[in-house]
This record gives sequence, structure tokens and C-alpha cells, in this order.
Amino acid sequence: MPRERKYAIGLDLGGTKTLTALFDRKRRLLAEAKTKTRPLKGKAFFSSMLQESIRQVMDEAGADASEIAAVGAGCAGLIDERKGVVLDSPNLPFLRGYPLAKQLRKMTGSPAAAVGNDVQTGLYGEFRLGAAKGYRNVIGVFLGTGVGGALIINGKPYRGSAGTAGEVGHLAMDPLGPICGCGKRGCLEAFAGRHVIAAEAAALACRDQAPHLLAETGTDFSRIKSSALARAIAAGDREVEELIRGKARLVGVAIANLVNILGPELVVLGGGLVEAMPSLIVREAESSMRERAMKSIVKSVKLVAAKLGDHSIVVGAAERAWEAAGLS
Repeated sequence: MPRERKYAIGLDLGGTKTLTALFDRKRRLLAEAKTKTRPLKGKAFFSSMLQESIRQVMDEAGADASEIAAVGAGCAGLIDERKGVVLDSPNLPFLRGYPLAKQLRKMTGSPAAAVGNDVQTGLYGEFRLGAAKGYRNVIGVFLGTGVGGALIINGKPYRGSAGTAGEVGHLAMDPLGPICGCGKRGCLEAFAGRHVIAAEAAALACRDQAPHLLAETGTDFSRIKSSALARAIAAGDREVEELIRGKARLVGVAIANLVNILGPELVVLGGGLVEAMPSLIVREAESSMRERAMKSIVKSVKLVAAKLGDHSIVVGAAERAWEAAGLS
């Protein structure tokens, strides 16, 4: 007698880590596995790592392949959702042309798979089960290694004609500003991406203006993670705090522009930087948004931190998986 397909798997495929989670029909998280992605090891290692992480969560939950209803994934980059193919992924360049949905079905034995952009998937998770639940018009801004964005319009994800809508990180903030990873000058990401913030924080440590940060990480910006910045601020590094305040206010300016154009009910701020310092970043970004946006529009807009934290993408991926299986 065939077993009931009662589980869904959600994956967050990032440039540094992969998070795999298994959920039941009641949306309870039953098992999860976090693995280093190691992009320099290439496609074969990635596929093997993915297979092992899926096996790990299934074993932990005691789930058989015949019980997996669907699998979903959020991956950084441009995704052809209809074909289930990664078109381009700057953080995982070996995935260009990778048939992700097909491979996930094969690895899990699942009849259904759904794949999409990581930030769009993360906002969908917040929309279904997190901070944006019950809202119909939402802007999502996620601050991590880069700056990502996504949109919910009239209760549905809005991806645009090419699937790329919501590229908040590449709003032009200053045409004469620093060069962004996309090759243009002055994008928001070139000012407020975590690598940029870490480099500026390292400079503060070099000048002996951030003694607590210096003691923990030295001046190597690659060691300066969001959590280290938060600890330095809590310990009294005022210059680090001012650095983060300034970046959050700049993000607020970008959000104000989006609010004026889209008139949302809600703005959700997420990502690793926000998870580490939610009160500080939300407060400064909201203050800046309200100063810059048209008062008649912004008065009805709420700005909140993401509720699902590190799980927003796996939750969104699992929700899209349930839908692909007709079980939403």
C-alpha cells in the first residue's frame, strides 16, 4: 500500500551556506541541515552536498522518499521558474543552465518541484507564514552580502516579465558613487552590502575607532560578520553604531522611493544584517523612509523586521512546493 505523501522539503541555496528543511502538512519544521556550499568545488560537489543534506533531513524525520510530496528551493540569481532552470547565479556561477527542479525531483523521489529566486522566495515565506501574513501589497528588502528585494502586489508575487522585479540593490543612489558588483556606479548595494560595511568597519578598527571590534576580528574584513558588528555595538563601539545607522538610513531613502512609486501597506526588512540588529536598523530605516517619502502615501505604511529570520527562504520554498503539488 503506497504511503501518504505528507512532507515537503524547502532549500535555501546560498553562496556560503545551504539550509535544507523538512516540513509536515501542518507546516511544522521536523528536521533541518545547514551545510557549507563551497562554490569553488564546482557542480559535482554541489550536487553531492545537496543529495546528502536531503538524505540527512529525511533520516532525521524518519521520512521515506515515497512520503515526500514536493520539494522547493530558493536560489540566488535569475531563475526560469517555468522550466525549473538556473539561468544565472553570480554566487554559484557553475549553476548556469543547471536543471535544478529536475535534479531535486530525482534526489527526493518527489513528483513535484518549484524553484525561484532566493529573495522572492523569502518574501513569499513571510507573506504566507511570517511578518507579511494578511497583507496584499508588500515590499521586501533583504540586507545580506548584497541587497535584495521582492514584491507582493494584490496578494500575489510580482516577478516582472523577466522574473527579476524587485532588484532594490541596484537602485541608483549616486551616479558618481562607488562601482557596484553589477559594473554600474552608485547602486544601493555598493553602499550598503555587508562586504562594503565590513570593509568600512575594518577601516574604523585600523584607526583604533572600534576597539571591541578590533579585539574580536582584527582588521580582516572577511572576519567581520553581522553578528560581530552587533556585538561591537553592544560593547560600546560608537563609531560602528554610527556606521550602521548611516547605512540603515540610506536604505530608508531607497525604500521611500519605492513607497512613493508602489504605495504598499507594508515593508519587510530581512537578511542577516537585520537579524543581528533588528531594532537599530528598523528604527533608522523607518525614520529615514518617513522623512523622505510623500506624507500622504507613507502615513499608512508599516515597516517591520522579517519574522521568520534564517528560515524565511526554506519556508517560502516549502510553501511553493506544496502549491506545485496541489496541496497548499
